[in-house]
Amino acid sequence: MSEKRFRQPRRALLPHAFTLEALQHWALDRTSRLAADRFRLTAFWDVDYIRQQVPGERKARYTMRLAQAEGYGVALDHRAPRQARDPNLIGEDSRHILNEGRFRDNIDRIALIDLIVGEVAAQGREVRFNQTLRNKYSFRSGLFTDEAAFVLRRKSARGYKGKRPHIHVAGATAGILNALRVNGFKVTATDLSPDVIGQNLGGVTVCDAVENCDSIATADLTIITGMTLSNETLPSLLETAKTANTSTMIWAVTGRNLGQYYTEHGVDCVISDPSPFFQLPGPASIRVWRREA
Repeated sequence: MSEKRFRQPRRALLPHAFTLEALQHWALDRTSRLAADRFRLTAFWDVDYIRQQVPGERKARYTMRLAQAEGYGVALDHRAPRQARDPNLIGEDSRHILNEGRFRDNIDRIALIDLIVGEVAAQGREVRFNQTLRNKYSFRSGLFTDEAAFVLRRKSARGYKGKRPHIHVAGATAGILNALRVNGFKVTATDLSPDVIGQNLGGVTVCDAVENCDSIATADLTIITGMTLSNETLPSLLETAKTANTSTMIWAVTGRNLGQYYTEHGVDCVISDPSPFFQLPGPASIRVWRREA
């Protein structure tokens, strides 16, 4: 595909498509004619956990919701109400639960959307590896660097906003920040967690998330955590990227099955991370989607 045919972010991004309402409509519309069997909930998991993958990485606490049928959908957030779930949901068609609004909050809702989309969306390119946790961690950081470099090559050096390409990361992780920095990128980072703001992670001082819009506007590429779906800031962040012609990558732990949807609506790259299962012994796989035009 020639460079002339590849659309710049200002033309490709459709920020209005990244609301929960738009995602839910797409999921239900695409699956409306399919039989119920693959969508019947067999389990709905609430997991509260704290992780630090390697020394020097941040310690972060998450609430994870996992909606399980034949496949599964995942959503995470740092904070969530601990409210009892209706046990009668198990055994029901997850599409009906979603359509009738029988979810507790945005995290439940996204896990259900993710489950449903997973039954019809393309699965992206699979990258498999079977290593120690430390090696997995390093491999994942390198994958982000490789994909960032690919996105920026397609954009072309003529479009850089400074002397060297600037990558802004919304949702700071030491390994990814360090890998980007040592590979020559200018790197900035923000986070919502007060415990991380002001810390040096991977050689980068983490700023408050209120600086996201300014940082995205000056960056050539921004990497955005999928948890921005939960707090519903993703559309505004992508609107800023569109206006500033900033390329975008989504780190999809939350919304692991949404890569096709995201890239079809203008995101340049999506990396689907099976965290926290990524940390378990044995083989793991990460999936990658790239925008084609």
